[in-house]
Amino acid sequence: MSGPTPQPGLRNQAGARTFFRVAGAVLAPVGIATCLYGFVSFVRYDGDGDPLGQMGLFLGGFLVFAIGGMFLNLGFAGVAARYGAGETMPVAKDSASYLSDGRGIMGAGRTVDDGSHAREATAAGPYCRSCGVRNDAEARFCDNCGGSLA
Repeated sequence: MSGPTPQPGLRNQAGARTFFRVAGAVLAPVGIATCLYGFVSFVRYDGDGDPLGQMGLFLGGFLVFAIGGMFLNLGFAGVAARYGAGETMPVAKDSASYLSDGRGIMGAGRTVDDGSHAREATAAGPYCRSCGVRNDAEARFCDNCGGSLA
């Protein structure tokens, strides 16, 4: 038997999340300000100095803003994923129920009792490590997914 499943992500996931949120919150406004300053300087160009320098400020500010936005996206990706799952999963469950006439698809969307869960309540054997279904005591393979119970 192998050890516990390693957690996905970085060893210091919370620290990385905080870094991305703070760095993004600093870089995005600085980028916008630099971009605006470069644009206004370019528009007000009076022929004195180098216009490419002002355009460089505009483009550099845009780049800093884009990096700040990317950092904010990385810092808040978990929040966005949880929100998306909360919005879409009820719809997916209802769709599975509708498409399968209440029997569900892979356990999602089951709204009718066809007796298949009654066997699980009376089973006294091992639980499957893959899908969690309880099997009969003499079973060598899972009745639900076919995985080995050894």
